[in-house]
Amino acid sequence: MRDRRPNPIREAPFRWLLKAVPLGLLSGLPFALLHGPLTLRRVGMSSLVGLIFTLVMWSGLELGSGWVRRGGPGLASAQLRWLVLFTALFAACGLLARVAVGVNLLRNPGAAFLSYLVGFSISSSMVTYHTARSLAEAERALERARGEAAILILKAQLSPHTLFNALNAIAALIPADPRKAEAAVESLSGFLRRMLEALGRERWTLREEFDLIASLLELEKARFGDRLTVRLDLPEAEADREIPPLLLLPLVENSLKHGFRPKVGPCALTVAADASGVRVEDDGVGRVPGAPAGVGLAAVGSRLAAVGGSLEWPEALAGCVARVRL
Repeated sequence: MRDRRPNPIREAPFRWLLKAVPLGLLSGLPFALLHGPLTLRRVGMSSLVGLIFTLVMWSGLELGSGWVRRGGPGLASAQLRWLVLFTALFAACGLLARVAVGVNLLRNPGAAFLSYLVGFSISSSMVTYHTARSLAEAERALERARGEAAILILKAQLSPHTLFNALNAIAALIPADPRKAEAAVESLSGFLRRMLEALGRERWTLREEFDLIASLLELEKARFGDRLTVRLDLPEAEADREIPPLLLLPLVENSLKHGFRPKVGPCALTVAADASGVRVEDDGVGRVPGAPAGVGLAAVGSRLAAVGGSLEWPEALAGCVARVRL
């Protein structure tokens, strides 16, 4: 796991020293109080020991954090690596204190062990926090990558798929009803214009998505004729809400292809938005429980997960209901 957290030692070492040195000197005062009456020599030695421990431990945590979190997924691996690193740093602090100040921490093993436990507990909580945050950031980055990959797949699938369906419908209309064929060509032109706009955008409004769906359904009426009844319900309060483009279109196409194509008789489709999301409901042949999602539906789920939403399939008495939570 790559460490993306800012490193104050590498990026601003002097600013870090201005924080670390006073903190280190002050951290030695409690040890001076615990080991007898306060004298200038005792306060000075304790402050220097505190400074050594602060500089070594803090710099070790900052510089070694990447190595700690590269040990593998999860917090347990990071804690084990930090235990190894902390023990090495603590030993280095003891050696420096002996050489620089003349303080032998091993004269009082109990106090040294207590200091080790307290220091490890405090620093371990910091490691846990930063590791958990890094894991969360990595998971969010992965979801964003999945969403970006999904939209690329969706773009590659939707344009030719819809175009071929529309051209087949127009070809069937030309000998039977040239006027309807001409109107269908105009609808196709409007649909492709909106589709090209969607492919070049990262966000757009629910109003624009509903306009695109309306263009598609105008084309589909050329195939279904009077059998297809459509209701698009977009409250004005939700019309300017931003969503990823082409988010709802695969759900509508799913109803048309899998719900209505095998059905005999009238077909009704509803696309309705409210404060919590959008519902796409049809009275087609229904969805097979546990059926694997196709490319379009998988892309919708991945893109919603990347922005914190979800795709749900509530039970329906007839037909199929898809619920997009935004």
